[in-house]
Amino acid sequence: MMKAQNRILLLMVFGILVSISLKAQHRPVDALNVSDRFGLTTMSYYTYRNWIEGSSSTKGSMRFDSFRIWAKTDVNKKFFGAVQYRFYEGWQTPAHMYVGMNIDEKNTLQLGQTWVPFGIGYQPFDDWGNIAFYVGLQDDYDYGLTWQGVFEGFTFHVGFFKNQQLSSSSPFRYDTDVFSGDVSGDYLFSSAIKNQEVNQINLRAEFNPSGDNWEMQFGISGMGGDLYNQTTDRNGTRYASALHAGIDFGRFHYNAQGTWYKYTQALVDTATQDQKDFINVSSWAFAYEIPVSSSIFTTSAAFDIIGEKLTIHANYSYLWGGTSQKSSQLFTAGIRTLWDSFEVFAEAYYGENDPQLSGNSSGYGRSSGSYDLRIDVRFFYKLKIINENTLERMKKK
Repeated sequence: MMKAQNRILLLMVFGILVSISLKAQHRPVDALNVSDRFGLTTMSYYTYRNWIEGSSSTKGSMRFDSFRIWAKTDVNKKFFGAVQYRFYEGWQTPAHMYVGMNIDEKNTLQLGQTWVPFGIGYQPFDDWGNIAFYVGLQDDYDYGLTWQGVFEGFTFHVGFFKNQQLSSSSPFRYDTDVFSGDVSGDYLFSSAIKNQEVNQINLRAEFNPSGDNWEMQFGISGMGGDLYNQTTDRNGTRYASALHAGIDFGRFHYNAQGTWYKYTQALVDTATQDQKDFINVSSWAFAYEIPVSSSIFTTSAAFDIIGEKLTIHANYSYLWGGTSQKSSQLFTAGIRTLWDSFEVFAEAYYGENDPQLSGNSSGYGRSSGSYDLRIDVRFFYKLKIINENTLERMKKK
């Protein structure tokens, strides 16, 4: 076991030394361009899942994914705001909602349900995410205040978050947060497990060297906060740290991140060791477990065949150690096409002990022995209703 962990640690260090982070332009089509002000996004997909009875006989199925409303505004380039709200089948959730102020060209403040500065901001290329996202340590949006400063090749973030995105009792959320309810499966927890995230501080620093045909980023992130238990009325603790880095070099892109985290729960005295070793979280209308302590390695690579219009990609993430019973991993490979407002992902996902992929495992790090394959073809369309050009024409009239 130790030899396997040492190999992963060596791989992590190697990835951090040679890796890169990806530019924001590689986000999915429903991300806002600089000139966008208001619009709608729809998404549907074809899916094949090997654990669904009849999926082989029916050759998969077409399904509705979501309808999204997004808007952004600014006042004299100094004050700004943005929101995105999503409607899924049977549930809905805000993705982000914040206002902000550009203090000057180098300093920015944001207030509201805003990005939690930790690690690589967004898992690029695929539409599924990785294990770091599904434990709540990537692409997370909570309620708080953040500051960003840019100084001579360095970018700094400081954030304070009072609480998580939605009520801790609701599983209907875009990102991943601690869940105060029970999870389904063999490890159904009692009402003693009623945690919620409060009073969190984030620090993030990044160095951004660049050249004529390349751009690199090397960063370090830290997080600390309380874990309030509603049953005992006591606070536990939460800590996480990450090293992240990457490069865009011409048509080739690569990144890597090593992450460690630890939760200490303030449970009732009668809590079992199993309850102490795992904690409930939720995302995408689904509740599951994660180890209270583990390490995660994530990496992504992509190649632009025809610029951003045609890209192939592969993403891998691995969770191990701490209180996990067994490692979990997720591998994604696919191709992405983009034509202005229309985007298509064709992807295959393979997971081991991955609850979000199939639900056959009750949690990451659980010894469930599940090996699941899923194939999706996802269709995005963004309708840009208002942008800066539209507003300029309205002003002239």
